[in-house]
Amino acid sequence: MSGKQKDLTEELTAVLEEIIEEPVVKETKKGEAVIALSETEIMIGNRQYKVVTNYREGFVLEKIGERYSEVLARYDYIVGDWGYEQLRLRGFFEASNRKAPPEQRIDALEDYLYEYCNFGCAYFVIQRVGGKREKTNQRRRKPKAVNKQAHIEEKKEVVKPTKTKVKPQSKQTKVAVSEKKEKTKSFTIRKRED
Repeated sequence: MSGKQKDLTEELTAVLEEIIEEPVVKETKKGEAVIALSETEIMIGNRQYKVVTNYREGFVLEKIGERYSEVLARYDYIVGDWGYEQLRLRGFFEASNRKAPPEQRIDALEDYLYEYCNFGCAYFVIQRVGGKREKTNQRRRKPKAVNKQAHIEEKKEVVKPTKTKVKPQSKQTKVAVSEKKEKTKSFTIRKRED
């Protein structure tokens, strides 16, 4: 081998050794740790849930942990349905929650299953047990600051009257006005006979 090829080979070997020695960066996994407390109770993160419905064995503990997202922590119920071997999770609120839109209440579950899920698909429903649901950060409108001085300044200005256009009369008012005119003109003048 020539000197140039040896140098190139040594450089490549050194670079490959550096790559091998670097620690492998773990990819962050979406989801939470799911622990089975009993056949019907589970812990997702630090929240406890109980299995309400398990239709066609749709409840798979490992897949829930993979698909779970923090957004679902605000809901009272979580529904998981299977389609094309993929698990989809959707949150629902209690039926008595007046602030929730009707389609996000648990009593609309049947409509959701008919409209958005594959016919006859396996699904499950889990309900949050104990503890209050977690609120997500929602934007709230800030009250407008009232500057009273601005209103006073506006009141000091002289306002000039503007000419307004007269509204055209509707057909009904035109007919009523013309009838009044006709009634006042309903007299005749006769010549006097001598």
